[in-house]
Amino acid sequence: MYMMKLTQREYVQQLKKGIDTVLIPIGMLETHGEHCALGTDTLIPREFVKRLDAILGKRIMMAPEIAYGHSWALAPFPGTIDVSQRIFTDYVRHIGEQFFHQGFRHIVLLNGHGGNISALNEVSECLADLGAYVLTIHWWLDYREQIAAIAPAVGHAGEDETSCVLAIDESLVDMSVAHHHQDTLSRKIKSKKMGLRIFPHGNSGDATAASVEKGERIYQSLVPLMVKDIEELWEFAQSE
Repeated sequence: MYMMKLTQREYVQQLKKGIDTVLIPIGMLETHGEHCALGTDTLIPREFVKRLDAILGKRIMMAPEIAYGHSWALAPFPGTIDVSQRIFTDYVRHIGEQFFHQGFRHIVLLNGHGGNISALNEVSECLADLGAYVLTIHWWLDYREQIAAIAPAVGHAGEDETSCVLAIDESLVDMSVAHHHQDTLSRKIKSKKMGLRIFPHGNSGDATAASVEKGERIYQSLVPLMVKDIEELWEFAQSE
């Protein structure tokens, strides 16, 4: 069920029925090459939420998206709205705490952006210290093996992400300016505008190999795995 569509009365009724799991989609607004929508990291979790809601919607409160995150490397590119890691961490933590205090003991953080990972690790630990059971899903990372079997040229706005956006709406992608770029620069080195060197066009991987069909296959492959992980969260909480 979608929280934004509930009235206060309906929301309270769901809590009384025992709904104690909330899923918070977390994305980013940033460059995704010259070809993909700036909201890619939010659009893809949104699609996963839609499909998860069809399966588990009676047991999970689908919270509104957090559409801004931390993207230090891609901050030099137009369209990237970078929030500092400290502010982002505190913001997400406060949101999680509010849900916990309203009765949600199971919290699922569905992340669509790599730059958010460090912050969400801290958030999950803070919420667990409160007594919550927290599942953090980084979809492109946690299920990388399954994704690579479908779209092997993975990357930032690469074959995998571009395919997922195409499967949502082909008008969100301009394949005529898609690039194939494989970066080799060391991540051990930091410089002010290193993102411009790592991602000359704002992407990595082979976006030219993307397709609607591959994106649909990724969704169909990953949704059951997400369902399994959420069910494991519930089982883990019951076992303690």
